[in-house]
Amino acid sequence: MSNERVSRFWKDCRGSVVLIYAIALPVLAFAVGFAVDFGRAAQLRTRLNSAADAAALAALTPSMMAQTNAVAQQAAVSMFNGQAGALAGLANGDTTVTVTVTNPNNNALIRNVSVCYNAAEQTIFAGILGATTLALGSCANAHAQVPPNIDFYLLLDNSPSMSLPATQAGITMMQSLTADQENGGCAFACHQASTNTWDPNTGAGDTAGNPCIDGTSPTLNVKGYLYCVDSKGNPIVNGQIDNFQLSRNNGITLRLDELTTAVQTMMATAQTSIATAPYNPPPAFRFAANSMDSLWQIGFTNLMPLTPNFISGWATAKANFGVMEMYSNNNVCAQASCPSSGGVGDVESNYDNAMSSANAQMPNPGNGTNQSGDKPQEVLFVVTDGVEDEESGGIRLIQQINGGTATNYCDQIKARGIKIAILYTEYLPVPVNPFYVNNVEPFQPEIGPALQACASPGLYYDAAIGVDLGVALSQLFQASVQSANLTQ
Repeated sequence: MSNERVSRFWKDCRGSVVLIYAIALPVLAFAVGFAVDFGRAAQLRTRLNSAADAAALAALTPSMMAQTNAVAQQAAVSMFNGQAGALAGLANGDTTVTVTVTNPNNNALIRNVSVCYNAAEQTIFAGILGATTLALGSCANAHAQVPPNIDFYLLLDNSPSMSLPATQAGITMMQSLTADQENGGCAFACHQASTNTWDPNTGAGDTAGNPCIDGTSPTLNVKGYLYCVDSKGNPIVNGQIDNFQLSRNNGITLRLDELTTAVQTMMATAQTSIATAPYNPPPAFRFAANSMDSLWQIGFTNLMPLTPNFISGWATAKANFGVMEMYSNNNVCAQASCPSSGGVGDVESNYDNAMSSANAQMPNPGNGTNQSGDKPQEVLFVVTDGVEDEESGGIRLIQQINGGTATNYCDQIKARGIKIAILYTEYLPVPVNPFYVNNVEPFQPEIGPALQACASPGLYYDAAIGVDLGVALSQLFQASVQSANLTQ
């Protein structure tokens, strides 16, 4: 190819570039225009989504939760239309919104809101090609629960095992003070009616080495028995203090003491929840308190009837909440005055009796709304070390809750729609105590799982030694209030 032809070819290429550029320029302009339209559409969609979110929340404010679904629906529509109407760039007449308000399982405490919209952007450049609008649409969903009215029924374990000191230091001190009672001392601050009988032929083995009520030491008679005497040398009936009084004299805090204070702390938390609730009316809470055993008898004792005045109610009732009293070791109290022994051994924690009595005490629950005819929801609040010690058919049973073939009252109660919250105050290992070694230690790993199976989901708390029971009970209370709002 000659140089002249090559020169003409390059001249022709330059002309082609100009031609190509002239053809591509409109396409590029349309591409930029479409990008602008789609960018505006994305911005509008974001703002419309925000409007839908605001509309859904408008139907779920505390004040709106007290209104009907129809009123809440209109509030959501008005909120969306007000925000969407202020947006520039939307096609006139193409914006619609649909608000759906429902109550799952017809429970007025729970409200679901769905806000779905359809709109269109008025295009600028795309309209040249016939696309005068770009469709926009999405949905926002929200959910709210009003705190329900709840009746709490407390079932508090006050068997002798709850007379263990609350700390390891307390356990060590108690064992040191009772070094003559068992190999290594007794850590339990047991409460006994018969501590040192007037008959010098009968020993007071449970309180061996304990001081007399006047602070003196017991006298050892010729038969080797300890007993207390007055200033004239006469034997004193029950003149020796028991381990419970020994702990009191030495300022040892027991698990039961900690539990008594913890119940007060939990109730204060409940009262604060009522006072600070943003709802009108606020949730209504009532409490009843029962001991699993009483000071004088095996069974179930009502300490405080169901009341909304639970703060003052517990302040009075706690005076009657103490460690169950036994006649002497392996002999339970037969009567309220506890003058003699009776029963089979020192059986103390009858879960069948306690749970069946609690079940009978609680009426059928409702949804906890303020609607006419509705009743409060219910929670059975159990605080226990989890060791069942009872007589059944003349046989002594020492086992975890629902062990053996006993009726499963946990399942019966939950089947009625009543939730069970359980605080497990761990049965603290006392390896020097023969009762613990022979009867509790073999199945102790099964106690926690059995209690957890009895509790409703999410309402089980394991409180080991050193755990603040007040904090633990308050946390369990908060969990029970939240859990009570869940649908089944």
